[in-house]
Amino acid sequence: MVNATTTKSRSAPSLDERIAAARADLSPAEERVASFFSEHREEVMFLSAVDIAARLDTSDATVIRAAQSLGYSGLPALKAELRDALRSRATPTLRLGRSLEDLGDDPSVVLEHVLATELQLLHDARKTLRNADFIHALQLIAGAERVVIQGLGPNAPLAEYFAARLRRMRRAAVSVGARGQGLADALIDMRKGDVVIVLAYDRSSPEAELTLERARDLHLGSILLTDTLGLALAGQFTVALTAHRAGGGMFHLSAITVVVLDALLFGLAELDRAGALAAAKELQELRVRIDDHIKGGAA
Repeated sequence: MVNATTTKSRSAPSLDERIAAARADLSPAEERVASFFSEHREEVMFLSAVDIAARLDTSDATVIRAAQSLGYSGLPALKAELRDALRSRATPTLRLGRSLEDLGDDPSVVLEHVLATELQLLHDARKTLRNADFIHALQLIAGAERVVIQGLGPNAPLAEYFAARLRRMRRAAVSVGARGQGLADALIDMRKGDVVIVLAYDRSSPEAELTLERARDLHLGSILLTDTLGLALAGQFTVALTAHRAGGGMFHLSAITVVVLDALLFGLAELDRAGALAAAKELQELRVRIDDHIKGGAA
């Protein structure tokens, strides 16, 4: 069962965080109920345990057990959280989970939905990203001899983006995207002075957990960028920056991740303005030299 008190200085964990943390311990029937809670939030607020059980062809006792396994005292407590979350949204009718089929075939509707969703996610991030955690993450990166950032699958380009931007600031950085046995090369390369950043969303992976474990073994600072895994991976990282994403499968919206990474870059530049400006100047000078050389070779 999820223990909500493990988040001490944070607000109570969200439904998504509770599900991510408890998933491995839920029975198949309870996991179906938990998925229903997540996918039908507005309906759940008005359904009884008996109603939900009928929808899922299970028992009302299973529905109640699922809520309790997620750390709630019962179904009413879960409903209360869903109501509070709905009231706190800037646009209460916004449905972050709408499918492409719901949006129809009008491109302007799709554009408006994505823009509205990203604006809502940015609004939500003001609540989930704590200033103290952000400052802690900045201090870890600023004091590192090298930054190792892991991003798997679609997150791999985001990891490389951050590493490339760090290198432009004359900060040693490397991105890691290997899976399976290929991860061993990245793990053995980790060393004293590194700080590790892991991008992990929705569900944890063996690679993310092994990377964080390697960081702990080497006594390295680690930063988790996530949406719902802060509770599930509690104790495995130094600090977590939590910002929720929307979508599912191949249609996740990733802008919020870029915003957090950019905020870290701007924060680092603020901590060392002279160094950041000098690096920017040198980069521009190198580009001019390269351009002149290319033009000279073509002449």
